[in-house]
Amino acid sequence: MPGLLQNKVAIVTGGGSGIGRATCHRFLQEGARVVVADRNPAGAEETRELMEGNDDNSAVSVVDVSRSNQVQQMVNDTVSRFGRLDILVNGAAILIRTPPLAEVEDVDWDLTMDTNLKGLFYCCKYAIPAMLANGSGSIVNIASMSGVRGVAYGVPYAVSKAGVIHLSKVASAQYASQGIRVNCIAPGGVDTPQMRGSTASAGTFEERNLEHPMGRVGQPEEIANLITWLSSDQASYVSGSTYVIDGGAWAIAT
Repeated sequence: MPGLLQNKVAIVTGGGSGIGRATCHRFLQEGARVVVADRNPAGAEETRELMEGNDDNSAVSVVDVSRSNQVQQMVNDTVSRFGRLDILVNGAAILIRTPPLAEVEDVDWDLTMDTNLKGLFYCCKYAIPAMLANGSGSIVNIASMSGVRGVAYGVPYAVSKAGVIHLSKVASAQYASQGIRVNCIAPGGVDTPQMRGSTASAGTFEERNLEHPMGRVGQPEEIANLITWLSSDQASYVSGSTYVIDGGAWAIAT
């Protein structure tokens, strides 16, 4: 029985760890050819090794998404190697804990926006023409619940993720009629290296588990399930949507 993504070609940015790594693994299982894109070459190579990829069904792209020329090269290399591009998952992002707004340093604001928002814009900018050449495509942008309700510990991060949500809606409005679906997911707490680092201590991380309505935060594989569905033809009538995936945490908070 063919997989959900049989014969599709996908780029996953942030593929070197966390949700991106889980997504790469799931995509390969579902029959896609996967480009593991990350600025950390060791992480990207480790993902490819863990998912047991080979030269026929996977590749690594070392890319800083905040650099336009590097993103363009990533897309060009993907099309040159695999003949097409069908799916883009924008997962590359950074989270810097910052003080209140008036005390945020320029460097932290610029670095966050360059990676989380401008980098995502570049990936869409260069992927969309490649998808238009095929007559169809799916883009899944990874935002955060921080972009939906805001967080006090990271002003640039929350604002950048709100921008991701809005960019997804605008891109869908512009390209759905041309066969390209653009959707967004807003995960809550997920057990990734980024989340463990942002909580600053093992004790704080465990508190997040205890405070959650399910008694735990999510696993990267659970987020990858939703990304896979949105990327597949099973979601052919879905575009311009933002999916909250937080295990019910926002429901009790509101």
